[in-house]
Amino acid sequence: MVDAIVEATWKVLAEEGYAAASTNRIAERAGTSVGSLYQYFPNKDAIVAAVQRRHHADLSAVMAAAFAEAAGQPLAVATRLLIRASLDSHLLDPDLHRTLSETVPASVNPETRTTLLNGIHAQIRGWLMSHRAEVTVTDFDTAAFIILNMVESCCHAAVLGQGPAVDAQKVEDELTAAVVGYLTR
Repeated sequence: MVDAIVEATWKVLAEEGYAAASTNRIAERAGTSVGSLYQYFPNKDAIVAAVQRRHHADLSAVMAAAFAEAAGQPLAVATRLLIRASLDSHLLDPDLHRTLSETVPASVNPETRTTLLNGIHAQIRGWLMSHRAEVTVTDFDTAAFIILNMVESCCHAAVLGQGPAVDAQKVEDELTAAVVGYLTR
């Protein structure tokens, strides 16, 4: 039943948005009663938090696979793999991603996003350290912060259509050049 409720919430959020995701609408979509829903979740935000945790686990899995694939690759190849993974992670469910990042209040589940970003930051830092012979940056924490936020914001905007329409391949090419240029300046 928990899975059915979370899956129904996922669909309502992706298709109708956060405002439409009332417990009544979620229960209806899950094929259960509101009373049954409340046996598992105290309120709407608790269900939304469960959806966020699942979505972030999916994003983390994409990025972990990319870091594993990038291991041992030359800097430019590894950078491209990681940027492609960031773009791909935003494409997992762009409508849900947009709703979770743009309309769900940050107070709903702040620890999940923080955990996701801290984990990716640590992976980037480790990746940078493995390429220390190829890069000129010496402050790996700051470099990881800059790379994470630059790539995340560009991928987010490109995939979710914020601003002018852009070609994802061009975004990948330009971000790769920007990150490699920053790291080897």
